[in-house]
Amino acid sequence: MKKLLIYGLLIFTLYSCKKEPLEDFVFLERVDKVEIIDKYTLATRIKQDPNSTLYKALPNKKIKIVSIVYNTTDPRGRPILATGAIFFPSVDVDYERLGTILALHYTLGANYEVPSQKMAVTEGLFSLFGYIVVAPDYIGYGASKDTVHPYYDVGSTGQVSADMLLAAKEYFASISRKVAHKVTVMGYSQGGQASLAFLKFVETTPLYQDAFVIDQVFAGGGAYDLIKSYDTFVEKNYSSQPVTIPLLVLGMNYGDSLNLDLTQMFAQPLLSKYKDWILSKNYTTDEVTTMMNETKLTKILAPQAFDTLNPNTMKFRRALRNNSLIIYGKVTNWKPKAKITLLHATKDTIVPYENTDSAYKAFLMAGCDVKKVDIPDKDHKEAGQDFYTYVMLHLLI
Repeated sequence: MKKLLIYGLLIFTLYSCKKEPLEDFVFLERVDKVEIIDKYTLATRIKQDPNSTLYKALPNKKIKIVSIVYNTTDPRGRPILATGAIFFPSVDVDYERLGTILALHYTLGANYEVPSQKMAVTEGLFSLFGYIVVAPDYIGYGASKDTVHPYYDVGSTGQVSADMLLAAKEYFASISRKVAHKVTVMGYSQGGQASLAFLKFVETTPLYQDAFVIDQVFAGGGAYDLIKSYDTFVEKNYSSQPVTIPLLVLGMNYGDSLNLDLTQMFAQPLLSKYKDWILSKNYTTDEVTTMMNETKLTKILAPQAFDTLNPNTMKFRRALRNNSLIIYGKVTNWKPKAKITLLHATKDTIVPYENTDSAYKAFLMAGCDVKKVDIPDKDHKEAGQDFYTYVMLHLLI
């Protein structure tokens, strides 16, 4: 009841006609860093060619980036500090005009890569056109980097993303500015799954249902049926980015409090090295993949991990099922209300294309407003640019 009252007062404050800056915060803890950069600096940070025709054609405006620390809860419902970054035009404009973009990042390994530390995301380009872009780090990075990242945990991902948006609203209220109630959600790879996880959290959690109006969701290359995606890897005995396998095991173990016996999940050398390779957050996913030096699951996982009747393995598989947004082509106990566009590379070797095709058919059968866009003849990583280009063209043209 107390939380509900506080939340009600917060919503009243953020949407009242008050001009005075907000001084009492529920979600926003502090501002860590503030920078003003141009489009060429952003291009360099996201490893794009700043001299390309595309970047020369973008508006020549400055972007303000604010790194914040905010209050949220961990997968066990305990208070925890999280971080993220907000991108918006540096000039004093009407921030309600276009709306807000919730940008959910793809799988990252190193702490220095996340939005609050790198002060850059690809979606930040949208702020050149007048959008506010809100990019959470997720739990396990930034202020919470000593915590295991609950990789693909639906509830935690939705919660931390929603609370970041509320903290961003508080930040703008602190400078006497209001932001649009309308939110566009987008994310690629892990961000694709995170986009739908956020949508599910907001649409099924009464306390948050009136906090946002979700205009539409663009989800690219995400794993929505975790059990089917994982079984596809097992069947093929191959993943071109095998770091996602231990990330998934460790994420489910922490997120769902499984207390897994990791000696029955990881083979050597992963068993001896996972704390340094993954939990330290010192290495990128590409660096970990190189150190693993293996693409076959039979070389990465212990023999017991393939025994579906093993109690340890059964716990893990149950968590995969519980954190799936669809299960074997059927919608779970949630029917999305917002418009959804699913994009996926047809030759994806990291997240199976069949996963998105199955999600599309499931949402369509449930009567959802859903569209599927294939990215033909490309693998997962190279299709990422196609995803961002599609969303930019769709939103701006």
